[in-house]
Amino acid sequence: MNQLMIKTSRIAITVILVVLAAIAVFKTWAFYTESPWTRDAKFTADVVAISPDVSGLLSEVPIVDNQLVKKGQVLMVIDRQRYEQALNQAEADVEYFKTLAAEKQREAGRRVRLGVQAMSQEEIDQSNNSLATVRHQLAKATAARDLARLDLERTVVLAPADGWVTNLNVHAGEFINRGQTTVALVKKGSFYILAYMEETKLNTIKQGDRVEITPLGSNRILTGTVDSISAGIHNSSSVADSKGLATVDSNLEWVRLAQRVPVKILLASAEQEHPYPAGTTATVVVTKKAEADNQSSPVMMLMHRLREFG
Repeated sequence: MNQLMIKTSRIAITVILVVLAAIAVFKTWAFYTESPWTRDAKFTADVVAISPDVSGLLSEVPIVDNQLVKKGQVLMVIDRQRYEQALNQAEADVEYFKTLAAEKQREAGRRVRLGVQAMSQEEIDQSNNSLATVRHQLAKATAARDLARLDLERTVVLAPADGWVTNLNVHAGEFINRGQTTVALVKKGSFYILAYMEETKLNTIKQGDRVEITPLGSNRILTGTVDSISAGIHNSSSVADSKGLATVDSNLEWVRLAQRVPVKILLASAEQEHPYPAGTTATVVVTKKAEADNQSSPVMMLMHRLREFG
């Protein structure tokens, strides 16, 4: 009887261990495959392409590549001499037409006071027409002066926001054209994550959900929240041919790859101090409150790490 009980207990323990192992494997598989997470996520930031509004030789470039700059800081200066001369010429034209307009005003007023008793109506009309023409010329000269003043101001290129300048590829002495991109500015405080989630996992993701972000090759875990899900992605089957007909790709029904949809994730304010370069990759896990409370569990941390390799 004792041997039977021992044998039965051994079998029972074995069965229990097998069941527990099966449950653990199933839970791990479900955690790994069904929970909303992806290794296809990238750090992203608002990038401003800096380009001058005027053309000319660069006289100063007082910044270096990857420098943190403040809003309004000078990034580069275009040679101002030509634009200063253009402004002086425009101001001289304005003064000339002001003087000419005053003279035409006096002449027209005098002829109107004398009236048709002293001269013909045609001469009076010509005088008024000359005054109107000079006033139009004065308006054009004033506009040209304002434009020349604006061009002179735009010879100094200022940082539009706080951020890091990167890919600086111009130097003093080079000639740059108006609208030519010279440097990119990555705006400080604008970093976020674009996580490309499979469409099968989108129904479990809600706005405001807590997110854990693990940069590739790092043990640091950043936090954020789901901001929004992209409203649409490119549909390759909707491309039209030369006749305007839709081109539909062949699709094998038993091989259906889930589409990936961008999910925008806002980083916590504490993570905004230039966390990682824009364009670098990370693993993103959308967690719930209960999972967030257990994030320090060694088992959970191990599972999160395994996601980087599977």
